[in-house]
Amino acid sequence: MSLKALTVVWLGISAWLSLEYLSTRGYVPFPGVMLDIQCFLFDSCKRFDPRPGKPISYFFGWLGFSIMALTNLYIIRKRIHALEKLGNLQGWLDWHIFFGLLGPTLILFHCDFKVRGLVGISFWSMVISFASGVVGRYFYLQLMQQKTGLKSALENYDKGFENYVKVSSRGIKMSHMDHAKAMALHQATGGVSAKELQGMPLLAFLLRSFSGDVNLLFRLPSTPWGGSRGIRMKLRDWAFMKRKLVFMHYYQILFGYWRTFHTPFAIFMYVVAIIHIISSLIFKVN
Repeated sequence: MSLKALTVVWLGISAWLSLEYLSTRGYVPFPGVMLDIQCFLFDSCKRFDPRPGKPISYFFGWLGFSIMALTNLYIIRKRIHALEKLGNLQGWLDWHIFFGLLGPTLILFHCDFKVRGLVGISFWSMVISFASGVVGRYFYLQLMQQKTGLKSALENYDKGFENYVKVSSRGIKMSHMDHAKAMALHQATGGVSAKELQGMPLLAFLLRSFSGDVNLLFRLPSTPWGGSRGIRMKLRDWAFMKRKLVFMHYYQILFGYWRTFHTPFAIFMYVVAIIHIISSLIFKVN
């Protein structure tokens, strides 16, 4: 499954659990099936009660922690060379992100939206780890293509642009196409020239890079001759690739910083979560 499909699944599960939760509080008339699940799993067919210490709360806690633990499968797949044939690494990353979304969601329902004590420390470490993971995926996508692959892809785009100019019946010249490419790259870099961007501090570069992404997401590059949507989409893709090639060293530096930040929070999250589990089992702390 693609990350987009997995995200839809996560949103569906989150919406369903939210309706079940609101139903128990009397806010929405939702029949739901959580009571049936509780009855089947725990032989407890009384009112569905999501409060901490109740059977379904423990179930959410164990399930959420187990799913969070599954995020480490991606790290194992990436580190152990013997597992290289087990699927595409991008697919493993998609599942890694999905588990990173679903696990915290279940933990949130486990603690009844009351994040305090050890649960609070672990939860906010988990939130920081998740949020930094979203940023990390952005850096990963920028670095997925090697320089040789980017150069080859850009050459193919340039050939396509040349053919477009040759077969066009609107009197378009290569100078017009070069101007359109320059405008697209200017848009992809957040409204500054490539030369200016190279001299910027790292944080300013990152903000400009995100700004360029948002800019092109909502507004395709323009052309001097008023080109079709198809050619403007190709100019957008070319601008993204060109920016990656020119500024790949920046993304490599940022990816290294991200790893230094992301990993300790992930480890701390697991350590505190395990302490919470042990203390709950020994001292019956909810």
